[in-house]
Amino acid sequence: MDKYMDSVLTFADKISNNKYLKAISNGLMATLPVNIIGSIALLLAVLPIEGWKNFIASINLGGYFSVGYSMTVGVISLYAAFLVGHRLATEFNQSAVPAGIVSLFAFLMMTPLTTLDETTTLDMSKLGAEGLFTAMICGLVFARIYCLILEKNISIKMPAGVPQFVSDTFAGLIPAIIVGFIAIIISWLFSFTTYGSFSDFVYQLLASPLQSLSSSVGSLVFIVLIQMVLWFFGIHGSLVVGSFITALYLPMDVQNMDALASGVARSDLPNILSKSFYDLFAGIGGAGGTLSLIIVILLLAKSKQSRTVANLSAVPGMFTINEPMIFGLPLILNPLMAIPFILTPLVQTLVAYLAIWSGLFPRLSGIQVPFGTPIFLNGFLAGGWQIALLQIICVLAGCLLYLPFVKIMDKEKVKSEEQAAAMEASETESEKLSVDGKTV
Repeated sequence: MDKYMDSVLTFADKISNNKYLKAISNGLMATLPVNIIGSIALLLAVLPIEGWKNFIASINLGGYFSVGYSMTVGVISLYAAFLVGHRLATEFNQSAVPAGIVSLFAFLMMTPLTTLDETTTLDMSKLGAEGLFTAMICGLVFARIYCLILEKNISIKMPAGVPQFVSDTFAGLIPAIIVGFIAIIISWLFSFTTYGSFSDFVYQLLASPLQSLSSSVGSLVFIVLIQMVLWFFGIHGSLVVGSFITALYLPMDVQNMDALASGVARSDLPNILSKSFYDLFAGIGGAGGTLSLIIVILLLAKSKQSRTVANLSAVPGMFTINEPMIFGLPLILNPLMAIPFILTPLVQTLVAYLAIWSGLFPRLSGIQVPFGTPIFLNGFLAGGWQIALLQIICVLAGCLLYLPFVKIMDKEKVKSEEQAAAMEASETESEKLSVDGKTV
């Protein structure tokens, strides 16, 4: 059993430290600023307040909010192509900016052209959600080729005394040219296929099936289950699955935002599941849904240790920081608390999904809320008071799951604390008698 667990832990560690997965995860995470700008712009553009709509229309501001969205989330694949390539080069300790630039160029070369009113231009639809998988592939493949050429020392060497930035520019010139022409040739070859372009090939063969898979709540539940099992054994499961969550579910947020920007009603948005859904519901208060655990302990527990840990964890827990609870209680390798610790985020995910699927609560618009935004406020910003209310319902469901286990744990801890106190009192009394005996 120990040998099997060692193999699992080693495999999980390799995944979390894989350079390519880290490049995807960190690269897409780096798009958060433009995602938030676009989210706010979209929110202000479609805010369902008649007075606000009339005001921005009267000063011609609404159109600029729409442009702000179009130039951020609407072309998110452009940012992703550069940033994934940039982060991969960083992982291989090579010049990051040139790698990002050649990745962006390769992505643009892979994007099909379209003709509108006798003007040929890039297909803008492939610069948004539809192009994200192409952007990730270009960022990984072409940045890696660029780094590989540099590692082989195929570059222009400048003489000593030349400024460093000039030397770095010329060092990356040959690798950039080689990678650029590889991208041109690949784009040209795909023009002879039935797909027409590499971007359409990726979308039809990879992106569309993966998005169909990720639209299933069972897939998300499975990912969260893996995450929680890893957490139980002391591995940061959120980091391990983070790259998969971002790659699979961020495009679904973008699709929802695109639909909302085009005038689609919240009830008709294409996706229930998304990265926003995962962030808001798959473990409220952090991995394990520990906000519910904190509430139960503070309301019912008598153990001094448990109450001290819960008090220290309460404020960080409201900001989705729950390491004090996980390692302080502890929850790691705690067989008694394993069941609610693993099950709570699964139940919260299912409760939220069914509530939205049934139409009782609105679908998330895809608006991105920064990590660390207080719980309930993040739900309100992402979907209004209904989503904040749904978070409260999910927290209460988590409380019911944790309740019986907290009672058992508390009984054991109180008993242990009482025994320790009695032992300490006995030792104190013995010391007192010993001192008194010497005095006499």
